[in-house]
Parts: sequence; structure tokens; C-alpha cells
Amino acid sequence: MSDALEVLARIRESAPRPIPEREEVCELCAEPIAAEHRHLVDLRSRTLRTIATPGHTRGHVVFHDERNAALFAGDHVLPHITPSIGFQPAITQYALRDYLDSLRLMLTLPDSRLLPAHGPVGPSTHARVNELLAHHETRLAQTLDAATGGPVTALGAARVIPWTRRQRKFSDLDPFSQLLATGETAAHLEVLVLRGNLTRETTEDGVDIYATPATRV
Repeated sequence: MSDALEVLARIRESAPRPIPEREEVCELCAEPIAAEHRHLVDLRSRTLRTIATPGHTRGHVVFHDERNAALFAGDHVLPHITPSIGFQPAITQYALRDYLDSLRLMLTLPDSRLLPAHGPVGPSTHARVNELLAHHETRLAQTLDAATGGPVTALGAARVIPWTRRQRKFSDLDPFSQLLATGETAAHLEVLVLRGNLTRETTEDGVDIYATPATRV
């Protein structure tokens, strides 16, 4: 716990410094490091690499301690719940695409101990990332099934999808959870559009309507 408090204190005090413009490789896996991940935070006991992980929010980052095999994951990788996707003042249409890409990015790093913003420390970031990727594939399949019967809105699809680990009905959720559920359904619908499983049309009133190509009218 003292290490975590020290890290938080040092991050507040230290502005990330850019690494010189040259190709750099990970000390452990020898893979090239992308430019957006070339910022270090120097601490008294360790050095953290700042890694951009958009998805939960556009500006989300994690801090990777390569030498000590630890990932300060923030809200990007949580041990027991899935982070909300794209719920922020400026809505990002492709937030889930970005989030899934950011999850896969974690798999290119050496596996590390998971230190999340919420919940207990975990022994393997990779294990939890794979669980999250599998969860979203299941949710994408459920969302596609909800749109197969005919054109739907995000709200319409959200109403027929089970929610939480308890598989609750949409109508049983509180209003704020219904808002989050509708936003996350919209994010999954957009990924299905990108994959070619669905099409999207926007009405004159600004409402997005999704359908499979076969049911589009």
C-alpha cells in the first residue's frame, strides 16, 4: 500500500517528460514503442511509462512499471466489473472500438500484476484482459441478436439485453443505470456497424437506427 501511495504522490508532483525522438524498444519484450507511449514518470523507487488507453474516456492512461512487472491500470482494467464506455461530456462514437484496441494493447506488454483503481490487486493483467475481451464479444453477439428482428434504436436494443452479472431486465435498473446501459448498447452497435454486421441511418430528428442489411427498409 505504501508503494501505491508513493506512486500517487509522485505522479502529482512530476510532469511526464517526453523521450527523445528515436525508435525505442521495450526492455523486456524488445518490441518498438509507439510515440504516444513514450512518456516516463520518474519516481524515487521506480520509473513508470505512460500508455494511452482511450475507451473508458478519451484521455485515459495507464502507468506501466516494466522492471517490477506492475500495471497501474486506473479504470481501464477492473477486476470484477467492466468500466463504462464513452460516458463523458463529449460522446465518442467509436469509444468501444478504442477500448477494445486499448485492451489488446495490454496483451502486447509483458504480463504484469494488476493494480486497478477499484477492487483488489490481481496477479495477471493478461488474464483479466482476456476475460474482458470475451465479455464484450458476448455482448456484441447479444446486441446483434437484438437488432436482427428489425430496425432498432440503442434504447430499443438495450431493453431486450440482460444486464449485470445477475442478468437483470432493463426495466429493473435505476434510471442512471438505464442511461449507462443505453450508452453502452450504442457503443456496441457502432462496433457492429464497423464490422459490417449492421447498418446505421440517422433520422431527421438525429436518432440513429440500426438494422441488419437484410432487414433494412
